[in-house]
Amino acid sequence: MSESTSLYRRHRPQSFDQVVGQQHVVRTLSNAITQDKVHHAYLFVGSRGTGKTSMAKILAASLNCENGGPTLTPCGVCESCTSIAAGNSVDVIEMDAASNRSVDDIRELRDRVAFAPTAGRWKVYILDEAHMLTKEAWNAFLKTLEEPPPNTVFILATTEAHKVMPTIADRCQRFDFQRPSIEQLTEVLTRVAAAEQISIDAPAISMISRSASGSFRDALGTLDQLVSYSGNEVALDDVLEVLGAADADLLFGVVDKVNEGDPAGVLTAVEEVARSGRDPSRFARDLLGHLRVLLVTRTTGQIPEAFAVTAADPDRLARQAKATGPANLIRTIDELAAALALIRDGDEARLAVEVALLKAARPDFDPSSEGIARRLERLEQGTRPAPAPPIPDSGGEAGSVGDAPGRTSPGVPGAPPTDPATEDGKEEHQASEAVSVGGPIGTPGEVRPSGSPTDAAPAPSPEPPGRQPFDLARLEQVWPAVVDSVGGADSGMIASYFEGTVPVEFGEGKLTVGFPADSAFNRRNAERPECRQQLAAAVTAVTGETPQIGYTGLDSARTEVEPESEVMDEEDFIARVKSEFNAEEVI
Repeated sequence: MSESTSLYRRHRPQSFDQVVGQQHVVRTLSNAITQDKVHHAYLFVGSRGTGKTSMAKILAASLNCENGGPTLTPCGVCESCTSIAAGNSVDVIEMDAASNRSVDDIRELRDRVAFAPTAGRWKVYILDEAHMLTKEAWNAFLKTLEEPPPNTVFILATTEAHKVMPTIADRCQRFDFQRPSIEQLTEVLTRVAAAEQISIDAPAISMISRSASGSFRDALGTLDQLVSYSGNEVALDDVLEVLGAADADLLFGVVDKVNEGDPAGVLTAVEEVARSGRDPSRFARDLLGHLRVLLVTRTTGQIPEAFAVTAADPDRLARQAKATGPANLIRTIDELAAALALIRDGDEARLAVEVALLKAARPDFDPSSEGIARRLERLEQGTRPAPAPPIPDSGGEAGSVGDAPGRTSPGVPGAPPTDPATEDGKEEHQASEAVSVGGPIGTPGEVRPSGSPTDAAPAPSPEPPGRQPFDLARLEQVWPAVVDSVGGADSGMIASYFEGTVPVEFGEGKLTVGFPADSAFNRRNAERPECRQQLAAAVTAVTGETPQIGYTGLDSARTEVEPESEVMDEEDFIARVKSEFNAEEVI
């Protein structure tokens, strides 16, 4: 085979012992050969590049090798072996069903089946992309497949088994080819690089393995491309340049910025990706892979060996996994997965990735219940998000986020500031005000009171020394968020016992919670020790104090939390809408 032949063809396995992975297929076919129980029809199912055609050729060579065949170790040098490897054997017929899918094509194949093997002992028909055959072609082929002549084997290879007619599949032994792992891809790449005298370091091989997405052919094709790009000296920078992938430092840095709550930092990272010419959606997929490894590492306490890039820096990976909270981690994965779905639907890739990372970095940008849960987790951990930079003065017009003029988010640089005083009575604002509206949060309990200068302006201000104590008024503001977090995500029943409650007294290490008069059932359940403990933990997460919990009943005056509706004329209503939503009247 000439040196100009592609790497994946030149280094295709020639015997069963050279196959990496697919051990269930290797073992079954090996036993069939040694026990003289070769079936007349096989269905090889698997994604592209998993070795279906290679396995079919190995089976054909094992059956027809002139030196001792049938054998598990074909010699690779006899005329039969070399012609099968080159694809010009008269007894091994390869057909592409995508271009030979008609009834006439199958009739021609059926006529050729009647002839005995010419040079070897077996005739082997390899039908690639078998699912592309028409229904009429399958019906014409059915009788031949069911009762072929002696010493004839049909191997049907397909990536879409559900498109193969059931009557055909029933007559075949089916083998499902699994996607190779990153370790298996790395093994093959390392072996091929050594055979071809290609100098390539481990991080570069790992990056190629991850980019191959479970395909031996894609991995070797990428290595072939890199050799054409940089010669026999392949560096990690060459891989990053050719693949447009994100390097380990960038992935680590983005996760650090998300953990720090630094929106400017994550936007800078996306800007770096765009400036380098890399695809933002590819960057998002690389980041998802990195987050997955962080999740596995944090959950199991062990660094998975299959990780592509950061396996070279296990200490840094372990530190980042420990520093990333589980809710924060899963939320970031969800946001990026949602962004990739939007990109597939036609959204602009860079904007989708920027918004996803902004919501991951700053939960106060996200008014959903998941965002509130993230803010509470950060309170528990004492995490400080970075302050939003001051908005440049440009004649009263706000700036924009990233490269998306006109698209703004509450709390994002470029969005018009809102007045927290107009949001009284809204649970989402109460929770965000208790956590991070207007700048960085401190340790649990460092919460600015509503109406402070920092709430009204986006520019950060120096934090007051020491921790500001919580009082009853501030606890009332965040009480809905406290109740939502009681018992965590898996104990919604406990949280329901405190619905409708309000803090009545708070101070000197004690908290008295008031229950409405019609909540006798909830109050009885809340008296249980585990319920008191869960409530105390939720209060501690927000206030930083661990009070003794007491209960009392509410009189009718305290239960009337809904003020009487205000009657407004048209001008007052328009003015209120302008104030609430920062709107302008268009005439």
